[in-house]
Amino acid sequence: MALCQNYQLALLAMLHENLQNGDNIERPRLRVPRQFNPRTVMDNLTDEEIRLRYRLGRTAITELYEKIKHYMEPKTKRSHAIPGISKLLATLHFLASGSFQTTISACSGFSQPTFSQTLKHVLDGICSLTPELLHYDMSPANLAKIKNDFYTIAEMPNVIGAIDCTHIGLIPPAEKERYYYNRKGFHSINVQVVCDASSKILDVVAKYPGSTHDSFIFRNSHLHQRLQAGEAGNGWLLGDSGYAVKPWLITPLLNPLTAAEDNFNSSHKATRCIIERTFGILKSRFRCLDKTGGFLIYKPEKVCQIIFSCCILHNYALLHKEHIEVASDLSPQIDDIIDHNRENNVEGVLIRRQLISNYFQW
Repeated sequence: MALCQNYQLALLAMLHENLQNGDNIERPRLRVPRQFNPRTVMDNLTDEEIRLRYRLGRTAITELYEKIKHYMEPKTKRSHAIPGISKLLATLHFLASGSFQTTISACSGFSQPTFSQTLKHVLDGICSLTPELLHYDMSPANLAKIKNDFYTIAEMPNVIGAIDCTHIGLIPPAEKERYYYNRKGFHSINVQVVCDASSKILDVVAKYPGSTHDSFIFRNSHLHQRLQAGEAGNGWLLGDSGYAVKPWLITPLLNPLTAAEDNFNSSHKATRCIIERTFGILKSRFRCLDKTGGFLIYKPEKVCQIIFSCCILHNYALLHKEHIEVASDLSPQIDDIIDHNRENNVEGVLIRRQLISNYFQW
């Protein structure tokens, strides 16, 4: 009997020690249900709220989704996979507001890693629309229309586009920080844009760091090659004094001496200002592109894709008559540097002189 009692006491002591140490004791695991935040939908928003939040109307968003939904449809059969439309709306909200990923995650029900993947897929889808929405058609019929629209502004003939560059702020890679530092004292991508008289974007170059000069970007662009090859016929772009005069790029006179030259400069300025307005509309619609929306925190390649996607969406919005006023609180545009040592093309100078003589001798 005593032996049995001693055995029982020893067994109880062993069990107590194991309970204290947690050794070899399997405890049942409690399953914690996954939390799924409510995702953004349009059903409970008014048309005004949708435009304010996403910068596009209900119909435009729906049609956009149909065009690119195969980039966003869930790859999993799980019941809680994120719907493609929610991915699109979250991305549009980010582009429109300039909020960082954590803010987007909080308001849209996405985790930060999930939104990073979402952003990639949606941007890929938007960029796939480039041939449809951002293509510089230099057919004679289209160029004739562009020229006519520009002429109605201030009677400047044969204009096929207005060209300029704008800076989009970003957090630069540490090892190349100095290349992104622009002359206004912040880090950026220097983006070249050409627009028509209705602010439609015809051509974009978004790949050069902020220290790059506008004229360098243009000289090394595919558009420069097209113009040099004669695709524009007798048409020309209007550029500021930071560019050299070419047969297909007309700039203002630095020191007008006659009334005709003053008339030319006034018409040039009034016509070319459409590119400044285009930048204002673009940055007002997509605050991620303006410093007031915060600097973009992605790698330069991703920032360039964001910029290009916004330009495509800008044209898409114009196509759907989604107008927006230029915001009053945008960061000021960086003034262009006048390069007094630039090499003006002799033929370009002669064409400008003939233009002044034929059209501005009032």
